[in-house]
Formats: sequence, structure tokens, C-alpha cells
Amino acid sequence: MDFHQSYKVIFVNCEETSLKFFTDIPGFRLYERIAIEGKQCPILQLSNGDFMMLVEKEVVGPDTVVLKTDDCLRDYHLFRKKNIATLSRPRYVDNGLELCFSDPTGNQFVILEERDYKDA
Repeated sequence: MDFHQSYKVIFVNCEETSLKFFTDIPGFRLYERIAIEGKQCPILQLSNGDFMMLVEKEVVGPDTVVLKTDDCLRDYHLFRKKNIATLSRPRYVDNGLELCFSDPTGNQFVILEERDYKDA
């Protein structure tokens, strides 16, 4: 097991709609499906090797999910080509460069390229 990889669980209103969104728009890859309480839950692999599992629930409160990247500007241009309606422009924050978008459930995704701004 690679302990440097991140594993996130994302609760969604509709697994099918969310799976289509994440594979078509940001281009995450369906890695496998596992059964949890009788439901098939897709596990997606992100471009950085991290994993994200989609779990369908009837009532979902929107959440904020931070995903790390090695190149925020590259991802911004790739996502922009995919016409993500809620895509923000990249902006500098205390710990790096980030951009944001929302999924069909209303979860807010922050794509973060960590940077160290301390003087050497």
C-alpha cells in the first residue's frame, strides 16, 4: 500500500450522474467498483494517482474536498477545455496555488498545488 496516496470518500446524490461528470469532465479514471451495503460504489483514480470513492446517499450536505496537484495551471487549462461551468480562475493562497469547481451534488472541489513561500 502506498501511504503517500490519498483516499477520499465523496457523498453524492446520484452515483450515475456523478460518475459521468468525474470521468467526462475532469477526466478521472474508473479504477474499480466495490459493493457497500448492497450498492456498487465506483472508485476513481485521479491523475496524480490518488483515489476517490463515490457513495450515493439520499440526503447529502455539500462538502469541501481538497485534491492535490503538481501543476495547477495545467489542470486549469485542461478543465477549461472541458467547459466546467463552475471552474474558478487559479488564485494564490497562503499554501500555494488553487482553483475550484463544484460537482453535480454541490460539493466544492479545491485543486491545490502546494508551494512554500518562505524565504530561503
